[in-house]
Amino acid sequence: MSYGSIDGSGFGSRNPFGGPSRQGYQPLATQIDPSELQELFQETSANVFRINSNVTSLERSLRSLGTSNDTQELQDGLHATQQETNKTITTSTKAIKQLSEVVRGSSRQERLQLDRLKNQLSDAIQRYGAVQKKIAEKSKSLLPTGQRSSKQQSPRTPFSDLPDDEKIFNGGDGTWQNQSQDQALLSEITEEDLEAIRQREEAIQQIESDMLDVNQIIKDLASMVHEQGDTIDSIEANIETASSNVESANEQLAKASQHQHIFYVELEAVIWRKNYMNGREIPHQLFLGKINSPCIREALSLLSSLPFN
Repeated sequence: MSYGSIDGSGFGSRNPFGGPSRQGYQPLATQIDPSELQELFQETSANVFRINSNVTSLERSLRSLGTSNDTQELQDGLHATQQETNKTITTSTKAIKQLSEVVRGSSRQERLQLDRLKNQLSDAIQRYGAVQKKIAEKSKSLLPTGQRSSKQQSPRTPFSDLPDDEKIFNGGDGTWQNQSQDQALLSEITEEDLEAIRQREEAIQQIESDMLDVNQIIKDLASMVHEQGDTIDSIEANIETASSNVESANEQLAKASQHQHIFYVELEAVIWRKNYMNGREIPHQLFLGKINSPCIREALSLLSSLPFN
């Protein structure tokens, strides 16, 4: 039986936090109140607890199948519990998908919290699928065992006492005995037995209709984990890239500053040489005000006092 779509539409036309639904990725973690996010975490965690509690109840009912406690009330309880659990699983799976979208780009603590919740839900669903399978198998094994009437059947005429023409018509002693046994078995089944068998068949059909495709649900949950993991890796990669770019920019700025200092030194030397050759006053303080390096400033001061041949 299909457990329904888990495309995140389980919250209707609005997201679980009261706002309108949005198509595609939206940075929801930056738009919602942290308390509302934790509230959804708590609700989903409570649903996981409810699933596990229902599984425990189903396991107790399983032990009662085929006993004196195997009544119509028990069968109705099995059906009701499975119906409730199916709805809870569907709601929880949709909530997990919604949370996967919400916590993208959120804190690492919230992403880890979601991973733990996904694993807990997956384990609970696997438990539920296992007990459903056991209930179906146990119910089928009980189907052929109809209660038999204690009525005594009238003895049938022995084959040896039959007229010759009836012996030929019935095909021999072995065939006669087999027919006699089959008729005796059929005559021993009462209307109550037939009704019990019919109810058992209906119960089996109901159990099978309640069974979820557990493997598909687990697969969908795993794909959600994989998608979120890719998103987390992408975010961390972008952060690392941005950090690397900042470091590279700082290095480039440092190199540019160094080149600027060298340029001023060379320019000072050229001007000094030109003025020296023309017998002009040497403006050795021309660029010193623009240079921040004490070492370079000292070098320029020394440069103005040396002959430049």
